[in-house]
Amino acid sequence: MVRAAPRGPGARRVPGDPAAAPRLRRGPPPAGHLTIGDHARACAALLRELGVERAHWVGHSSSCCMGLQLALDAPELVAGLILYEPAQPAGPLRDELVPRFVRPALAAARAGDTATAFDLFLAGMGGEGYREGLRERLGDDGIAAAVRESAFFFTDEFPALRAWDFGPAEGTRITAPTCVVAGTGTRPWFREDVELLAAMVPGAEAVTLPGLDHMAPLTHPHELGVLIARAVRSGTSASAPAEPAPRR
Repeated sequence: MVRAAPRGPGARRVPGDPAAAPRLRRGPPPAGHLTIGDHARACAALLRELGVERAHWVGHSSSCCMGLQLALDAPELVAGLILYEPAQPAGPLRDELVPRFVRPALAAARAGDTATAFDLFLAGMGGEGYREGLRERLGDDGIAAAVRESAFFFTDEFPALRAWDFGPAEGTRITAPTCVVAGTGTRPWFREDVELLAAMVPGAEAVTLPGLDHMAPLTHPHELGVLIARAVRSGTSASAPAEPAPRR
């Protein structure tokens, strides 16, 4: 679902009613490797095909990187960036701690054991109880589909993330208003990465949401939705709720 920026010349809103949205169908995996730049170009092409002149990009983990690349390649399309716990750029804590579970997850994926790779990776990123949130939102069939489709992530998207380069030089080129978000209940490297990215992008705001972790887009959609709405309305700033949020 794509929502255009509600303000500014030429901006319009794509209808939010699910009945008005096009039906999405799963297609076959891409025939070849896709870089982060390839993903960004595909999103730019989609926006132009829809006639969306400016859009707010809401990203989570690796899709934050795609949004940043889009903001570099086609800044005229990006009205703002709201980035929840981006996968890159990485700070010292990520470099130290993440390989402890990523390496065995990738080894399992290379051996064809996608289920074990999925479990190792998400337990490392989201905590040992990550399946509770997945099951509540997706059900057992949804989890099974997620496991199957994660094969593309391990074989293609994760290598693309590793190869993607974003540092201070790229950060200074981001002109879209940027809000970078982490939860207090998340793995420590995500908060470090948020501070690192916010320092690279001129005028970026770093926001911390009480009680949330890396699985928050599934477990706390309301809290993230409130923050996103505030960021879109203000164009620059978002504020966090004062009290820790219960699981929803």
